[in-house]
Amino acid sequence: MATTKKTTTVKKTATAAAKKAVKTVAAKVADAAVTTAVTKAKATTKKVAGKKQHVFIFFNCNDNKDAHSMNARYNNEVFADTTSGRKALLAKVEAEVVAGRVNIADKDAVEHDILKGDPTEASSKIQYGDIERMIFMA
Repeated sequence: MATTKKTTTVKKTATAAAKKAVKTVAAKVADAAVTTAVTKAKATTKKVAGKKQHVFIFFNCNDNKDAHSMNARYNNEVFADTTSGRKALLAKVEAEVVAGRVNIADKDAVEHDILKGDPTEASSKIQYGDIERMIFMA
């Protein structure tokens, strides 16, 4: 009988110690994860808050490029001022040309303006289309 009580007591003590160790480790891991997440969030906030980002929108419009002819419900794609965003903007303009909705005076100049220069400069070479730059604040 005495051996059974000692074994049971040892098992209970070992189980309690194991549970306590697991809780301690879990608390440390959770604490470290929260600290890391907060540190990353602060670093990200500092980077984004101090920097304005430009985005571009292509609009179909009339020949005079009047603001009332630009429909944000129809043209609702936004293109980032990155290499891939500029390539996507160029693809959008080319798709509009193929569809016959816009005309381009000088394809090479439009491609250069969009990919390497200021995409809004390409607007003067596009008939029935306009590229507008907007500031994106996160």
